[in-house]
Amino acid sequence: MIKLKDLLVERSLSVEMKELKLYIDNDQDMYRQRYIPLLKNLSRKKKQGKFRKSLASKAFMYLIDDGAKRYTKEYGGNARDMFPKRQRQMLSKDYVDEFEDTFKNQEFDFMR
Repeated sequence: MIKLKDLLVERSLSVEMKELKLYIDNDQDMYRQRYIPLLKNLSRKKKQGKFRKSLASKAFMYLIDDGAKRYTKEYGGNARDMFPKRQRQMLSKDYVDEFEDTFKNQEFDFMR
């Protein structure tokens, strides 16, 4: 079921940002080295009652920035020009929302 909020976020992301999200989600090294440790950390914060969306968004920005650098290294271009900060922040909020849904559904063992 698609939520209206998800649909609005999806529409607001540029084509480049959708491409970057796909790249990050499908890169094996980024998944293992960045994404899973980030989810574990945020899950621990949720369990302790210390989770804050603004800090989670900031944490996802590190993932996105790293993904942008890797993307431009592989395909060429300039990360700052291809992926403007405002768009990266919107993608970060999208990742936070995705994390909250994942945590609510306890999709990983470490979320229980």
